[in-house]
Amino acid sequence: MSERESRTQTPGQYSQATNEPGLRIVPSTMDDRRAIYDVLLNSGVFGQSDAEVVDGMFVEAFTGPSDDNYRFLSCWEGSRLVGFACYGSESMTQGTWDLFWICVSGQLRRRGAGRALLNDVQQRAAQERVRLIVIYTSSTEKYTAARRLYESLGFERVAVVPDYYNNGDDLFIYTKSMTRKE
Repeated sequence: MSERESRTQTPGQYSQATNEPGLRIVPSTMDDRRAIYDVLLNSGVFGQSDAEVVDGMFVEAFTGPSDDNYRFLSCWEGSRLVGFACYGSESMTQGTWDLFWICVSGQLRRRGAGRALLNDVQQRAAQERVRLIVIYTSSTEKYTAARRLYESLGFERVAVVPDYYNNGDDLFIYTKSMTRKE
């Protein structure tokens, strides 16, 4: 186990080897903060205001950890952080997680990092006996690849809220039951 892997793991956590050569998923550490910010800015999808929101969530996750707080995973290709996921329990529910963010550097898309991250979130959900994972996303074209990924992994679009984000930018809500056998 490398020094990076050993310092990112705590009892009960693991490094997820992916099916994609060279990719490794591990729980994020405070050392990943700047790289996660940069991934957002280099994604071609998100901007500085999005990066600021994620940074606030990231700081909250590490300064006040609790069972219902945000959780972050980092996707590494060698020594480079290429993507991350942020997920966690939804308040006032029993066994429901939200996938708040999933992002891969723009130049590294279509190489399996997003799929590896979402698969890892699902494996962790199964280990923790989560019932349902919910994803909120935009209807705009720049999110088409993300929606295809969700659908390819068995997430179903269950609701549309017209003009939620802006005029012509609907909210799509995806869910996946973790207890129902496919």
